[in-house]
Amino acid sequence: MTFWEEPMVRAVAKGALGGWAGAAAVDYHAFRSWKRIDEARAYDWSTAIFRWVQGAISGALTSAGIGTVFPTL
Repeated sequence: MTFWEEPMVRAVAKGALGGWAGAAAVDYHAFRSWKRIDEARAYDWSTAIFRWVQGAISGALTSAGIGTVFPTL
């Protein structure tokens, strides 16, 4: 069996992608309100990218079943 055929690996990858997409959706609504390119330059990209990474990590951990290991999280 290859690495990507493992059920846990697939679950974690799907969770990471879903978490990233959820976090990116927040910024998408901000992007839609922009009228000029200057607004993209002024946007706080470091916060947005940090939010996307957090979403991917939390999605991956959730899919890995971290809630069953630490039910109080």
